[in-house]
Amino acid sequence: MNPVDADGREDHPLLHGWVRDIASRGEGELTAVVHEWHGGRLIRIAHIQPVNGVAWSTAADNIGPARQGATENAGARGMAETGGPNTPDAHTP
Repeated sequence: MNPVDADGREDHPLLHGWVRDIASRGEGELTAVVHEWHGGRLIRIAHIQPVNGVAWSTAADNIGPARQGATENAGARGMAETGGPNTPDAHTP
């Protein structure tokens, strides 16, 4: 297990890296791994922030590194999905 500070935050090796959640198949930046008590058990919760959308949490054991190149392509994908500058203008002849 990785070192944990007094507030229950784990110094995870993938922290602030691009990860994939096997449960949801979502990808995003690992923003935190915290240790929390639930039902008398200590569990590790990973917090993930995608490029666009709402952050989510999952069991820390469900995360792994995302495929190579995901970080570089994520911004372009996000811009295309939101109609950003990488999306062809529908009004252009």
